[in-house]
Amino acid sequence: MLVGSILVVSWEDIGKTAILYGIVGVFHWIYRARFLQISFDPEGVRVAGISLRWWDFIFYVSFGFVVTSSVAIAGVLLVFSYLIVPSVCAMMFSDKIGTRLAIGWSMGTFVSALGVYLSFALDLPTGATIVCTFGLVFVAASLLRLIIDDDL
Repeated sequence: MLVGSILVVSWEDIGKTAILYGIVGVFHWIYRARFLQISFDPEGVRVAGISLRWWDFIFYVSFGFVVTSSVAIAGVLLVFSYLIVPSVCAMMFSDKIGTRLAIGWSMGTFVSALGVYLSFALDLPTGATIVCTFGLVFVAASLLRLIIDDDL
């Protein structure tokens, strides 16, 4: 469960996971305004009489389906690396949601490709190599942020 079996995932598992991600993705796209509202203006939501607890519950249940299915494939360490590192790095460089998404998705794609390449080239376990690559990229992004802040 810690490292998963990402290299030996069956096409059936990929299909099931893609369908689940698609359903959750469409659901979040449809209700994105409400999810953003409860995240950035919870007091306004309460004043409007909208159940903050209910919408939080719906968000976390849908999030739980994605995380649970992902952990079975990739393992805990890799799933949480994908959840945390791109998001934190994006937050270091932007305050806008669209820009944060672009940075996070780009970083996730780049680190995935680099981690798989390094795993192959150095004959290392894939999941662990991607996790370590995320760690190195996070350190590099943090140093870059410090350099940028010093220049301002």
